[in-house]
Formats: sequence, structure tokens, C-alpha cells
Amino acid sequence: MATATTAALNIAGRRQLFIDDWLVAKTHGVSRALHQPAKYVGNPVIHPTYPMERAITIYGAILYDPAESLFRMWYQGQGPNDYVASYATSRDGIFWEKPSLGLVELDGNTENNAVLADICLPNVIEDPRDSDPDRRYKMFYWDRSIERDPGVAHVSVAFSPDGLHWTRYEGNPVIRRTGDTHNLLGWDEALGQYVAFPRAAARVGDGVVRLVGRSVSDDFMQWSAPEVVFAPDAGDPPGLEIYGMSVFKHEELYLGLPWAFHTYQEESVSRGGGTIDVQLAASRDGRQWERIGDRQPFIPLGPPGSVDRGMIFTAKEPVVVGDELWFYYGAYDGEHSVGARTGTICLAKLRQDGFVSLDADEGGGTVLTRPFVCAGEQLTINADARGGEVAVAVLDEQGQEHGAYRKVESAKIDGDSVRQRVTWRQHHSLAPLQGKPIRLKFYLRSASLYSFHIS
Repeated sequence: MATATTAALNIAGRRQLFIDDWLVAKTHGVSRALHQPAKYVGNPVIHPTYPMERAITIYGAILYDPAESLFRMWYQGQGPNDYVASYATSRDGIFWEKPSLGLVELDGNTENNAVLADICLPNVIEDPRDSDPDRRYKMFYWDRSIERDPGVAHVSVAFSPDGLHWTRYEGNPVIRRTGDTHNLLGWDEALGQYVAFPRAAARVGDGVVRLVGRSVSDDFMQWSAPEVVFAPDAGDPPGLEIYGMSVFKHEELYLGLPWAFHTYQEESVSRGGGTIDVQLAASRDGRQWERIGDRQPFIPLGPPGSVDRGMIFTAKEPVVVGDELWFYYGAYDGEHSVGARTGTICLAKLRQDGFVSLDADEGGGTVLTRPFVCAGEQLTINADARGGEVAVAVLDEQGQEHGAYRKVESAKIDGDSVRQRVTWRQHHSLAPLQGKPIRLKFYLRSASLYSFHIS
């Protein structure tokens, strides 16, 4: 890992992950490891039940309503003839109910859980910053009532006061000719704009390769033309395309879950055939992306015979549940454009900040940060040191240890927790250093370090 500039950074009390080298100046004897979320043993958590749910997938969103202690899900149902945006709720995120809403007539009756008909990919956000109560919920979707041909699909938007009763924007579509797959980040406070990642494409020979674009808006109605920000490169195998990418903010990071489409290359099989798994990517600005974990699957396909053996599509972002991140995903037991398949919705769980760790074996290793301004008093680390230990030294900008914060003064951490307090023999906090530029040096032995936080 290269040594970075020594200018003191402002980390402003945010948790610092080790997904990339942004805060890392130097390491010795450590390696970076990708961690996959653990698939819930009771998968799938939602099965097709209604007639318009021959297959279902989470081309959508899950929001947790703390006032109602309720998980709310918007997902895509696919019937024999069309697609709908459907709605489900849960008290625990495991057992889901599909309320009969009476809002949309399908097959001659309204006894279903649909909230909008003739649409795909219901990306939903709650937007309390909007002063118009009728626009508190916003949806970003492909409206099949405008154009049913995926080759000329467009993006449309809708608004709702409650997430159930929706009004399509009269100026739809808001982005033209994007392809049939797209993802919505939502309001980006750092930019002061709404950000979305619709599909883009590039012509290669006689065909078109799926890519990920980026589009922004000030008002959710007028959107910029998508610019390509994520595409296969020389490090990918032949035939790989990026079918879509869920993007969400995690602390100061933009994290992406690219849907890696492994298309068949045999001439006898249609280019549309293949499997789709989920990788991990990270960015500091939402435009320049780094592939994480050497392009290994973050959420891998299941074994033959499983509900997720063919394709996986993630929801727009994970849900924070206690000290875990819950990733809901649409699972298909068949491959893209090849034969019949059934879609369900599944769940996988990851420890807080558990995407990547810096690991050291029995021989030990060190991680030295770049200088940053100490903006708090209490240092906690997210680490697994069972069978080993972690110690922390505090250094000045030039890399000299502060006397009372030397390694030999540090209490040794030997447990496994997402929130372990670091203390020193003479100090239980960083209060004497608050407002000053410092570095941290982590000493690891048989341990994994995920993140740290100064609060």
C-alpha cells in the first residue's frame, strides 16, 4: 500500500472503514480480506403467492419505520402478462405479510398488494426534507405503459404521501432510452442533489454491452443525461457485463453492489443467457469506482437446486438492524433468458462495517493511518481478535509516538465486537489531543480490523 500525502484529513466523527487505502499511509504484515454476508438459513423470506407473482424480485427498496417499528418493502411482481410494484410489511424483517390494499385492479379484482401496475424496478425513497407532504415518498422506475420494448425503455418517477397511493409525474419519462434496469441512490446530502444509476450501454461489434451510468437531479423531475461510470475492464473475463448496480452511502463512502452478468460465449447460445452474481465496489465521489475483493462474489450464487443458483439482484441498500447490515436480494433458480425460472426474495446478514478487514496472522502486522484531525475523545474499534490481540498507539503528524499513548501503554483488546473501547494506562480517552492532527498505528496479531471510530 502506497504512502499517501501527509495533509491532516477531516474525518468529522465518522466511522472509518478499511475498504480502500484512503486513510491508510502504510501497512506491514497485513492483508485485506473480503467478507461475504451470511445467507439466512430460512431463505427465502418471501415467496410468490398472488397470480401476478409468477416470479418476484427485490428490484426495489426496504425501509424501516421506527415510529411504527415496521419494515416496509416495495418489490417487483411478474405475472403471466405484466409487471407490478407490490408492497409487504414485517415486524422483524423475517416474517412478511402482503396486505390486501385494494388499490390496483388486476385480473378483474383489487384483492392484492399492488401499489402500481405496468411498471418495473420500483426504487422507493422516503424524503422528509421535501416540504410538499404529497411528495414525501418518491419512486424511480421503468414505466411499461409508456414503452414495453426494453431496447427503448425510459425512466419515470412518481410521488406519494404514504408510500401506498402513488401519482405518476405528468412529465414522464424523465430519462429516455436507458435500458430496462436502473438503481436510485436518492438524495445525496454531500452533493445537494438526487443521484441515480440508470443503465448505460456501449456498442461492441454487432452487439451492445450493459454498463452503469450516473444521473443527477435538483428536483427529482429534471435529470441529467447518464454518464458511464462503471464498466467491465481488462481485469474481467470475456463476456462479463454489468447488469446494474445498487449504490448506497455508508459513512463517507459510496458503496456499489454491481450485478455481474456472466454471459455465455458459445455461438449456439443467445447472448442473453448467463448467470448473475453480486460483487462489491467502492468510491469516494460516486464517479470513480474501485473493485473490491479482486472481483470475487460478495453475494455468490447458491449451489445447484437452490433458490438463488441462477441470478441475484440486490435491493437499493441494506437495512441497519442492531449491529448488522441486512441485505435483501431477489433470487432466481434459473439463468437469464434460459428456460423457466422462479423468483423469490432472500436475506443475507453482515456485521456492521464488515465488508472488508485488514488481517494479520500470528507473526503480527501493523496499520499506520494518514494524519487526521482528532475530532472527538473516545476511540472504539470494530475488530475480531479472538485468539490474538490488538493494541493502538497514537502518533503525531511526523510519526512520533505521544508519550502516554505509546503501544506499551495501550490496553490489549482480545475480543470480537463491533464496538470495543481503546484505552491507555494513563488515559481512557483522547481528550488531551482533541483538535490536533494525529495518526493511529494499529498493532495486530491473529486479528482482523474492520473499522474505527472517534466519537
